[in-house]
Amino acid sequence: MITEKTIASVFSEFWTEALPLLTPSFVRIFNEAYCEHLAELPSSKFVNIEISNKVEKHDLVAEFAFCAAETIHNSAITMAEFADDKKALDDTYKRAVRFLKRYQSNDYEIALNTYEISESLKIAEQYERFFKHLKLTNNQIIFRPQLKGSGFLGSCTADLSVDDTLYEIKTVTRNISGKDVRQILIYLLLQSSSDDKVWTHAGFFNPRKAEHYRFSVDHLIYKTSGGRSKSEVFEMLTNFLGERGVEIDTIF
Repeated sequence: MITEKTIASVFSEFWTEALPLLTPSFVRIFNEAYCEHLAELPSSKFVNIEISNKVEKHDLVAEFAFCAAETIHNSAITMAEFADDKKALDDTYKRAVRFLKRYQSNDYEIALNTYEISESLKIAEQYERFFKHLKLTNNQIIFRPQLKGSGFLGSCTADLSVDDTLYEIKTVTRNISGKDVRQILIYLLLQSSSDDKVWTHAGFFNPRKAEHYRFSVDHLIYKTSGGRSKSEVFEMLTNFLGERGVEIDTIF
């Protein structure tokens, strides 16, 4: 199955034509210019969360933390109430496993250990701090917005819609990469063809490193495409997704 993550990681010929200036040099400058280090803000309650050497299932820890934040937000409960609710913890774990199995073939039947649960909950707390930092009301926050597919790409689930901004969550130790930018542009393309409210901005939130990016969609596309408009690049991507017999090339 071809997913949006696969499309963002491969098809180098298409991406080079559509976004010729999305180079490693641009991505390096992007990380320097757009990254807001939340833990360094005055009176900040954000923390940098190091990976414990007793944590092995890193992807599952990240997804469990995201599911926990979603449950806490949607149920209007506190972190303490969630952590004390065994059923909520079990249900959240099962949802995290189901979601990861859409993209990976790893065996996640083994339960998280005590250290992994503790780290997951620390990461989940960062979302609460993030929403307070953005001064949001609950109805401005939508977890997992659903997007209709296009061409050979099926329906997708993005991470977080916050008013006029689509956020992709990256619970990683690395910086934002070119494939991350391409992935969020795919989501924006899918949403632009629907009747839903259009996201004018996009961004990334890394709850582990307490880092926040937010940028204008039009501006980023203009800069990375060599002066094309958003509608031009989205038309190129729509036409590409509609092609038959597309072959996957090497990851770049």
